Amino acid sequence: MEKDQDMSVNNQFGIHYFLDTLHYRQEDLKIWLPVLKDLRIGWIVLRSEKNRAIPEDFLKLLLKEGITPIIEFNLPLRSNIGTRDLKILLQVYAKWGVKYCVFFDRPNQKDSWSDNNWAQNDLVDRFLDQYIPLAKFALDEGLLPVFPPLEPGGNYWDTAFLRSCIKSLVRREQNQILENLVLSAYAYTHHHDLNWGKGGPEIWPQSKPYITPQGSQDQKGFRIFDWYEAISHALLQKEVPIILFASGLVNNPFQTKTTNEEIKKNWFNQKLISLLLHTQQSIDVENEVSLDPLPPTVLACNFWLLASEKGQPEAQHAWYVETNHQNPFIKEMIETLKQEQKQVQTAFEKQKKSRRSDPKQCLIKHYVLLPDQEYGISDWDFDQIKPLINKSRVTVGFSIDEAILSKKVTLLSDQNYYSNETIRILKKFDCKIEQLQKDGTSIAT
Repeated sequence: MEKDQDMSVNNQFGIHYFLDTLHYRQEDLKIWLPVLKDLRIGWIVLRSEKNRAIPEDFLKLLLKEGITPIIEFNLPLRSNIGTRDLKILLQVYAKWGVKYCVFFDRPNQKDSWSDNNWAQNDLVDRFLDQYIPLAKFALDEGLLPVFPPLEPGGNYWDTAFLRSCIKSLVRREQNQILENLVLSAYAYTHHHDLNWGKGGPEIWPQSKPYITPQGSQDQKGFRIFDWYEAISHALLQKEVPIILFASGLVNNPFQTKTTNEEIKKNWFNQKLISLLLHTQQSIDVENEVSLDPLPPTVLACNFWLLASEKGQPEAQHAWYVETNHQNPFIKEMIETLKQEQKQVQTAFEKQKKSRRSDPKQCLIKHYVLLPDQEYGISDWDFDQIKPLINKSRVTVGFSIDEAILSKKVTLLSDQNYYSNETIRILKKFDCKIEQLQKDGTSIAT
């Protein structure tokens, strides 16, 4: 069964958390959750061990604040992966509300494999032999197994590897995986401008695997998603969502030593991309070049890296070293976002108050606000609201914009369904909030 993948306009702004798995304590969350909220982060990439879960409270607080975690396992590519503990972890993560997980990293790269495994034939099929069982188990648990990011270019050219993988999944009739396919990519710039390769193979048909003629452009740039989406659309005749990792870095931060000039370029690229994500409008840069917003098929654009301990190799790329700003751009961005949010909120409140004062628009007396969850509402939840529907003419829906026009709003019994922001907005517009109890009664909150 195909799971709903919402590719409408959303908060695409994401970031990689710490590179290690040691910063999942409550005291860490107290430090970093306010930072994530100030940056208006919508997605966060979290490293997970295969036999120990990220704490439930850590994940649930992120989800409650509207931040979607992407669990990254980085499993070794070998034939015998112990899956018992991993399967238990997947069940637990799904139960806690996690949706996205990534099992492997750069399967098209030689150093991701042992020498013996890399040298054997049928690399794509041997990779899929490991990927498919895990992907199917994840789907059965309600998770979406993100197809792993490939090394752009790479030892086995990434676009050729991706094309072969999708063809093989079609040949093997892996319909469940194909129906729920989510791609991912490393959106390095490779020293190109942010528009390099824009339009994909339709605009640059001369470029082929391993060959980029002079005057042509290829997928090795920030617009790598144009090329991956062209491949998936050609083979599957549908749009496939994609998640970007390490967006705007000049190159792979682990493969080469980054110079001071490259670090400055990384910050500049990330600043431009963050403007695109937050404004959702085209922006003009030097030399009369215009950068367009990312398409809705890009679910998340994740920057590298939120934070690092002092002295670690990755610290030069971190937005924060320990708890200090690494670059003035971060502080400037937070201040800009706060100011922008105030302006938007002021306009929003004026509009809504105007609508509530207009009796022609404020026709809702009692609204039951359902949680906007991917799988809808359960039969048990629906049974809760049946008495209200039968007893009085309530309006039932998922829209906070409709709910704030009502004098009274009823919520389902599990308050974890609703974010703090939702409750705050309802209170701001003087809605009388009631919460259903498990016995069907309601109490004021």
